[in-house]
Amino acid sequence: MPTTAMQLINVNMSLLKNSRFRFLFVISITFLILIFYFNRDHNHNHNHNHNHDHDHDVEIIKSSKSKPSTCRQSMIESDRFICESDEKWQSRRDFYSKQHERNTLSMNEYERYFYLNWLPEFQCHNETRIGYGDGGKWACDIEYLKLKPSCLVYSLGSAGEFAFERSVHERLPRCSIHTIDERRFECPKDVCTMHQLTIGDGKNKTKTLRDLMADLNHTNLEIDILKVDIESSEYALFHTLFSNNEMNRNGTQIYIRQILIEVHLDRQRIYETNALFYLFNSQNYVIYHRELNAGFPYYACEYGFLKLNRKFFRGHF
Repeated sequence: MPTTAMQLINVNMSLLKNSRFRFLFVISITFLILIFYFNRDHNHNHNHNHNHDHDHDVEIIKSSKSKPSTCRQSMIESDRFICESDEKWQSRRDFYSKQHERNTLSMNEYERYFYLNWLPEFQCHNETRIGYGDGGKWACDIEYLKLKPSCLVYSLGSAGEFAFERSVHERLPRCSIHTIDERRFECPKDVCTMHQLTIGDGKNKTKTLRDLMADLNHTNLEIDILKVDIESSEYALFHTLFSNNEMNRNGTQIYIRQILIEVHLDRQRIYETNALFYLFNSQNYVIYHRELNAGFPYYACEYGFLKLNRKFFRGHF
């Protein structure tokens, strides 16, 4: 062993023989031991508390996830269209129940038919006038459409008037707008796309709505707004769409969120008109708007229909 090391050991041993030094040495070692145990316990408690806080946060997260959303019922029963409290939504259901019962008691008096029958049975938060004059329609809560990355609008019946399409384009610039008419017209530039054809059952030179959507690559899309003003041809159109199972052929459904339609009446088809409204109801549509045609109040009336989930109607069918 080197001389220097031996000298250090001898010095340390001689120091240990000194009682005063031994006392200080023991105190120092004891102090170091206390510090060691204190730090160990502190770290243990810190880790324990940290884990406890983490577990508490996890429980809060689990609790918030398990707690039902405040608008869960309305989102389900409106097919993700309306979010509101269960209390408000239940008031809608109560109103629908009472008004729908009145609507089924049809008064078949021609001159007063639209005054007495098929009144609104559902309220939208906001109704927006789209277009003006005879071609204008009332849409339900279009703020919803502004949140969508894209939307789809079909307009059946034009007669060369595009006020509706212009208004949709102005309010909802991300919407793809397609106008269908038997005659050929030119859509305003960058507003809509014109299709000269007749929507029907696919016979006699007509094209089904499903086939048109396939041609336009819209098969898997939802029609957000379907505007219909086709001068009494709406009866055959919706009979084809609904009664003949066009909506559900091939296992896929054509989903139309809103239908804005002018219903036309004459003395010979009052019962057929009643059947048309029952047909809408059978497809889970509710009436949210009604407006008599100022020029022909006996003959025509504007309606707005909104599609809901069938669960909304439980107890009514």
